[in-house]
Amino acid sequence: MKKTYGIFRNKVYKLDVYSSQQLELNSNNPNDKINGFTEYIDVLGNKHNDLLVKSVNVDELELAYDIQINAIFKGEEFETYAIGRFSLEQNEISLFSMHGEDVEKYGFHKQEQFVFKKEVSLDDIEALVEMKKPILKFKGIAEERTIIPKNEIAEYIKNLD
Repeated sequence: MKKTYGIFRNKVYKLDVYSSQQLELNSNNPNDKINGFTEYIDVLGNKHNDLLVKSVNVDELELAYDIQINAIFKGEEFETYAIGRFSLEQNEISLFSMHGEDVEKYGFHKQEQFVFKKEVSLDDIEALVEMKKPILKFKGIAEERTIIPKNEIAEYIKNLD
């Protein structure tokens, strides 16, 4: 699972990257209108007061990065297929692998060719690993890895947006 963010004027925003030159920040904070954010207008022309957007150039950003969240399961690190507040309700996280040996070793099931998936109880997850990977012109900056220990996983997931 991957989400993209940008830092604009010292604040973190969700970032939509349409191309290296076409970027759009997203906000739910009405105070961001001061910084040039406007109400989102959908393809039908409906204005959405609860979603603000701002088109920016990459040079206006202090940083742009993807967040990827992996999970430690049985001592191994796997990519998460899906993780969010729904994970708390279902008390599980979907993991995926591209290694066929994980079917027999860890009980993954074939999702499609070369993609294997497993639903894992939150109780069986040893830790989460949040990776912040710089993108666009920031690619040269080192990736940050943060370990979320087992006792903090539920709170971490609650705060995902």
